[in-house]
Amino acid sequence: MGGQEIYTYRHMLAMRARGHEMSLLCQPGTPLEQWARSAGFSVHTLKMGGFWRWLRGIHAVRRLARAERYDIVHTTSRRDTLIAAAGARLAGVPLVVRTRHLMNPINSRLSYTWLPHRLLTVSEFVRDYMVRRGIPRHRIGIASPTVTFPEERWEADADLALCRAQARSSAREALGVAPGDVVVGCVAILRPAKGHRDLLAAMAPLFGRYARLRLVIIGDGEAVERALRVQAAELGVADRVQFLGYRSDAAELMFGFDIFALATHMEASGTALLEAAAAGLPIVATEVGGVPEMAVRDHNALLCRLGDQAALTSALETLVADGARREAMGQAGWNWIRSEKRFALPGQAELIEQYYAKWLSELGYDIC
Repeated sequence: MGGQEIYTYRHMLAMRARGHEMSLLCQPGTPLEQWARSAGFSVHTLKMGGFWRWLRGIHAVRRLARAERYDIVHTTSRRDTLIAAAGARLAGVPLVVRTRHLMNPINSRLSYTWLPHRLLTVSEFVRDYMVRRGIPRHRIGIASPTVTFPEERWEADADLALCRAQARSSAREALGVAPGDVVVGCVAILRPAKGHRDLLAAMAPLFGRYARLRLVIIGDGEAVERALRVQAAELGVADRVQFLGYRSDAAELMFGFDIFALATHMEASGTALLEAAAAGLPIVATEVGGVPEMAVRDHNALLCRLGDQAALTSALETLVADGARREAMGQAGWNWIRSEKRFALPGQAELIEQYYAKWLSELGYDIC
């Protein structure tokens, strides 16, 4: 499960909590389908890919939208937009919205202009890119990713030290690390653009200087994991690097980290950065895309220029060597994210609901 799927799932949970009836249309056999079914959502599946499936899919969505009388259809990628948005428009659905989760170049302006009525982006960075590509600013809203704190952690008097103490011991035990180890953790789907190779290379000299230093990598992607294992062996640090694959409990396992690191090459937003702040972790990351909106430079994060391995190593060592600074930056991030309503599920849902109502009104409907 990547950030896009997590964003979609959390959006559905939050909107349902506000009284809206939500259903999901997705590829069959995906983790998102399993999560949605387990949560009690109505789920429809559709195989996508190829010209004939595209045509059949449009027809199927048109029938479904007419039968269910949807007020809004909200899509999340190019493929599902070309199918679901087209079918929804043919069915006369009042509002079709597309969310743009990515920062890579646009391949099809059609899926942002003619098919959806309005767009949501996950960061100001992505919004500004869309405007530069010719999408009118007034048609675009911004809804950041969210974190899912247990309710008590949102309370005004919640104490980071207490929350960390309660979660840290079980997380460290699950990670299999000793009390004195300093753990740098990365949670990201294993793709080349996430920069795991850069992170491993930047940490290599630190392993020789800090005997208790560990790197934990959480995320799935077999081909990249194999390559990273080879790299770790070649660097002579294979025994200091741990690969956990995909973990549904990654947000809680972060409480076992001491530092969160993400050397990503491109990032529209960065859900994991918010999860790290929610776990009270200082962050080291590359300053690309929407990262500076999710991790505040010199507040809870040390941000480095992409490709500057020496700067990445230096930033990591700054935190590895200084426990007091780790604690101070972690506290700053914890305070910051708890003060930002947009990062909480109810806050995001309220914001998106306001966008829906505004856009429906602009299109001549009085539904919300």
